[in-house]
Amino acid sequence: MKRHLFLLVLFFLGSIHATMAQREPMYAQYLDNMLEINPAYAGSRHSLSVISLNRSHWTVVFDRAPMTHSLNLHSPTRSDHIGVGLSFRTETVGPERTTSIYGDYSYRVDLTPESTLTFGLKAGISFFDLPLTSLIIDDPADPAFASDILSMWLPNFGFGVIYRMEDLFVGLSIPKLLEVNYFDNTMFGGARPALIDRNYYLTAGAVFHLGPEIFVMPSTYVRYLPGTTPEVDLSARLVLFERFSAGAMVRLQDAMGFNIGIDLSSNLTFGYSFDWAILNRVPSFNFGSHEVMLRYEFQISDPRDHRWPRYF
Repeated sequence: MKRHLFLLVLFFLGSIHATMAQREPMYAQYLDNMLEINPAYAGSRHSLSVISLNRSHWTVVFDRAPMTHSLNLHSPTRSDHIGVGLSFRTETVGPERTTSIYGDYSYRVDLTPESTLTFGLKAGISFFDLPLTSLIIDDPADPAFASDILSMWLPNFGFGVIYRMEDLFVGLSIPKLLEVNYFDNTMFGGARPALIDRNYYLTAGAVFHLGPEIFVMPSTYVRYLPGTTPEVDLSARLVLFERFSAGAMVRLQDAMGFNIGIDLSSNLTFGYSFDWAILNRVPSFNFGSHEVMLRYEFQISDPRDHRWPRYF
């Protein structure tokens, strides 16, 4: 197992300059975790919504495989047009860890009785930790492992917008505008390539009713980093009795998978997804990625006052 961990560390260090544009996580259950990428989602579910999501990769072969843990809270306020949120996230890759804390604010504009446009702002701080001196290596005198890498708490901010109708939504967002370099503790510069690049997101979804208790929800999730090929997810969920769901996803030229969900009660929802990288560069270590989601909602307003059902 130590050999696997050492291989993971070497893989990380050897590719750190080439792959940092992919450091921002790509979620399979993005419809249940929209606050991570778009602050305009804050308060949109008419309740105090608490979402915990864990995503793990390659857990069969690595005891410290890449993992992402996020905890998001968001709620409307006394003003029917304003929402607020708070996000916590920890990402680990071998010994490397990045911790982020962000706040979210949204303001909704009613365009017509059938449509709204919501604007959102996100701001927070992130911290990067790579304890190289704690690693077991063949050459303890190797200068590359002589000191730990500990960044300062570096700020960032972003924005987003969501257009909504009862059975449709389209969102655009840039959750982190500043390109952060944790090695040099700088934004927009530094001696090395940025560890967090500016990512652009497009999300969209719709609802098609097939019967009184059954509907299908196609959706898409696009992430674009200038100079690279856009990453595109295409998904569809079949929902029964507004309680059970099952679906499939395809990440173009990358992965495919499935997801399931169930409302365990009127307040608690469980979700699970699995995706398999079909073009993985190291197929012997490809055991897929798992996501587990729990959402609990504290009802703070009368459901009869809600404009639309909470499809998204």
